[in-house]
Amino acid sequence: METFESRNETGRAYGRPRAVPDETLVRCGPGTLGGELLRRYWQPVALSKELSGFPKLVKILDEELILYRDKSGKSGLLYPRCAHRGASLLHGKIEEHGIRCCYHGWLFDEQGRCLEMPCEPKNPLKARIRQPWYPLLEKFGILFTYMGPPERQPVFPHFSLEDNLADDEEIASAWRETGPNNTFPKVAAWADYNWWQMFDNFMDTFHVFVLHNSINDVQFESSLGILPEVKFERTVDGVKSIQHRKLADGRIHQRVSQVILPNMNCTPAVADEDLIQSGIGWTVPIDDTHFRNCSIMRVRRDGATARMPNIGILRDDWGPKHGKLLREWTLEDHQEWQTDYMAQKGQGDISLHSEEHLTQIDAGTALMRQLFKRQAEAVAKGENPIGVTFDSPYEIKVQAGNAILDPNTLACIAGFDGRQS
Repeated sequence: METFESRNETGRAYGRPRAVPDETLVRCGPGTLGGELLRRYWQPVALSKELSGFPKLVKILDEELILYRDKSGKSGLLYPRCAHRGASLLHGKIEEHGIRCCYHGWLFDEQGRCLEMPCEPKNPLKARIRQPWYPLLEKFGILFTYMGPPERQPVFPHFSLEDNLADDEEIASAWRETGPNNTFPKVAAWADYNWWQMFDNFMDTFHVFVLHNSINDVQFESSLGILPEVKFERTVDGVKSIQHRKLADGRIHQRVSQVILPNMNCTPAVADEDLIQSGIGWTVPIDDTHFRNCSIMRVRRDGATARMPNIGILRDDWGPKHGKLLREWTLEDHQEWQTDYMAQKGQGDISLHSEEHLTQIDAGTALMRQLFKRQAEAVAKGENPIGVTFDSPYEIKVQAGNAILDPNTLACIAGFDGRQS
């Protein structure tokens, strides 16, 4: 005897529409809508300390490039195939004023100008040869590059983190190789899926209540396991979420998170107490299925606080197998104790947005996606996107952070509070 409703024909998988990603969001290469928007801003390509006496192969926005610092201290970012016969400059020799191809010795400076042709020193072609290059700007211990149209190169922005630094403070920088909560596999220096699956996460305030609390052990401070009241707001250059969590003693834990065009975020540390203002991070696409996270933050120079602090407190030995490194976890371990990495990587290398059903809790994510897509379309029409200036630096203001508030002086925020209105 049949024990299921065999004739129910609704909701079956057969014949479902072919699922597709949102191409504007997920593609970062030259000529793509999203890729051209990303190219209109300065992007982190490497930390200053990564440069050695040898050329470094880097990949950013689906382009492979050669990064080097010559012996005079100038840094260059060049197309890898030598303009002569295509030998890779990864094997070039770094000299006082440039990088020399190992094959026939053509010497290029940081702007791709050919300085020498040893086998043909008087060849007039030398003056016309140009190795394709991108400009670099060094700040905060980071090498930033601009990869867009030369005539649209913006002034490097000013960050509010730089204002009023105390004598014992500095701006520290780091690649967050293991992502939020140290949950990317440490066998790789990047995450192995599309960058938007990470970027969506910064306005996803409600997953903290489930993923980092109710479905697993408490992974953060206990207050973040409280279902928050949340208000999402459009800012001048992005979106922010204002989260209120009612503590047992009647006080309110306020946490403000922020995303900024095109790929920046300000995510507070996961702690209850008042903290120094949040840092700024970039989710930098390597290609359509890999990315890295770069951050800057105000820190004190003394003692342990001089190092870049972790945004998350999830340790490498937490989870179902104490003392077992995350890179050693089995599928069953990840099924028993889930992390951000598994939730994001589990969407596939590139998520299929046509299958999504966004609800009220996804309002912040939806707002940032809409803003990114509108700005990408504006760039395609020849317009300048938000936050790109040419005369004076654009001011990027950090609004994110944690605070403990007295409810007697606080009016309840308007917005979604976890219940249907």
